[in-house]
Amino acid sequence: MVKKYFILVLLLCSTGFLMLAGYQKNNLAQAAISKVYDNWPQVQFKNCRILLATNPKLASRGFAVASDEDFENTVIIFSGVSEGTMFINRNQGFGAVKKDLKIVFLDSKMHILKQDIMKKIDGYSIAPQGTCFAIEGLPAE
Repeated sequence: MVKKYFILVLLLCSTGFLMLAGYQKNNLAQAAISKVYDNWPQVQFKNCRILLATNPKLASRGFAVASDEDFENTVIIFSGVSEGTMFINRNQGFGAVKKDLKIVFLDSKMHILKQDIMKKIDGYSIAPQGTCFAIEGLPAE
């Protein structure tokens, strides 16, 4: 009888340990994701964070690594964008973008050339002729 209780307690303890380990792993992963933007060039305002995708590595990641909190009050500015550049929400090795995004393409004089809503997971948009910059963020509701 004691042996049965010992096995039951051992089973419950090991299950609890595995659940705790999984919880800690998820929390560590979430912390790593939300910290991914800490090393980006950025400008902070009271209720807005502007991330600057200053190189191809940052540009290709975009919002693909964003947590739910990272989407809030954050926009990404992409420089050096040219005609035909494709912006996609599909998984390019970093994970798919989890929310719909608004993208605005601008020329060298900051005139708006095109605006799109890219659907989460598989949305895309292609930069029109004259594009020099793009801005991404959550669409206005």
